[in-house]
Amino acid sequence: LSLPTDDHPGGRAVLYDLDVYNRRKVEAFRRVLKGLEAADRIAETFENVDIRSGLLKKIVRRRAPDGGGGCFPRMETELRWFVDRFDGRRAARGNFEPPRGVNEEYDRACDAIEHLEQNLNDYREQMCQMLRTSEWTYANTKEDQRDKYTICLPVSVAVPHDFIVTGKRGSGVKQVIKYCTPIVADLVEQLELAIDRKKEAKEAGLRIIFAKFDSHRPIWAAAAQATAMLDAMGALAEVSR
Repeated sequence: LSLPTDDHPGGRAVLYDLDVYNRRKVEAFRRVLKGLEAADRIAETFENVDIRSGLLKKIVRRRAPDGGGGCFPRMETELRWFVDRFDGRRAARGNFEPPRGVNEEYDRACDAIEHLEQNLNDYREQMCQMLRTSEWTYANTKEDQRDKYTICLPVSVAVPHDFIVTGKRGSGVKQVIKYCTPIVADLVEQLELAIDRKKEAKEAGLRIIFAKFDSHRPIWAAAAQATAMLDAMGALAEVSR
C-alpha cells in the first residue's frame, strides 16, 4: 500500500479544520452539560409527588446509597464540578482558562509567573531607591509581547555599568533610554519558560476536563437511560389517549 504523493488529491486533502473541530467538541460538551442539568431536575420535580406507577417511581426516584431506591443516579456533586469549572462560551472562543485545581502543571506555571513578576517589581523598587528616581518604568509587560520588561529611564538618570543600552526614544532632555540588566535578563528568561509551560498546560486543560468527564461515564449513562425510559413512557401515554 503506497501513500498518496503531494501531486495526488489525497495528499493535499484536509480531513477537518482543527479549530472548527475543537469548537464543535466544546459546543457539544456544553450542550451535554445543559442536558444533564435538565435531567437532574427530573428527580427533584418528582421528589415529593405521590407516584402510583411502580415503573415510573423506579425511573424518577434517585438511587439510594445502599443500592436501593430508584434507578436515577445521584450526580449533583459530579455534575456541579464540571458546571463550575467549564465556561463553554469562553472555551468556544479559545479563551478557556483551567480553574485552579484542574491542572496542577497549569497552576504551578501561573504561580511561577506571579512570583517572577513580583521579583521584577521588587528589583525595580530596589533600584529606584539606589538611583534616587521614581521614573523607572517597564515596557512590554504582557505575556504575548517581545523584549519583555525593557527598562525605560530618563536620559538624566545615571545608571551602573552593568546596564546595557538596548534603544532610545525621543531626544534632548526628554529622551528616554531603554536598558536591560543581567538580573532582568535572567528573570525574563525564567518568565518566558513559565509562560511556555502555561500555554502547554492550558491546551491540555480541556483534555483533562474531557477525560475526567469520561471517568464518570456510568453515572451519565444511567441518567441517559432513565430519561430515555421516561421519554418512552411519555410517548406511550400520549399515543394511548
